[in-house]
Amino acid sequence: MPKRPAHDRVSDPTPTIPTSGLPADDGVDRKTRQILDAAGRAFREHGYGKASVDRIARDAGVSKATLYTRFASKDAMFMAVVDRERRRRHLDDVLTDDSRSLEARLRAWGEKIVSVIVDPFTANVYRMVVAESPRFPEVGRAFYRSAPLVAREQLARALAEHGAAAGLKIDDPFRAAGDLIGLLRGDLHLRALLDVEHRPEATEIRAAVEHAVDVFLRAYRA
Repeated sequence: MPKRPAHDRVSDPTPTIPTSGLPADDGVDRKTRQILDAAGRAFREHGYGKASVDRIARDAGVSKATLYTRFASKDAMFMAVVDRERRRRHLDDVLTDDSRSLEARLRAWGEKIVSVIVDPFTANVYRMVVAESPRFPEVGRAFYRSAPLVAREQLARALAEHGAAAGLKIDDPFRAAGDLIGLLRGDLHLRALLDVEHRPEATEIRAAVEHAVDVFLRAYRA
């Protein structure tokens, strides 16, 4: 994996999520799933600060001791909730599809990522994170590590492995991944955040992705 530039690294240690608490539904025991479901509801409805561990344990129907055997802290639980949602969207699969060209993968991945960031669920989580981060910096760091950073690292890996064969000259895959993600977010993400009822049509998302990928490819074409 290409090394991230110093200015893009997060210095705080990443909270530990035990293996038993990984967010994918397959292979996760019933109590862990109950905790993640209850935590997701609590974070969305009450915000990070007011979503107490006591509340989450009560809503999940488990003891606090059981909860802490699966998650070391509330921010670890928040990371797991966000990561489970990311995995449910199958964002990782598109970039590893060897049957497609890199350009086709970028377009397919772009449509998925834009559909996710303008989704009302994601927009609500983003608003909550932005609102809570000044008082609880750990929630912003946890969200960044669990979603935006993971997506950027996976895209950087795909660019590093397949960029040259696709005719691209990429000296810093991590920075290039940030460029493409910035193009993909564009105006649609801001509109999704500010217009609570607004959700772009699939044709609008596709057009925005086509434009973003075309600009990116022209910029990095060898």
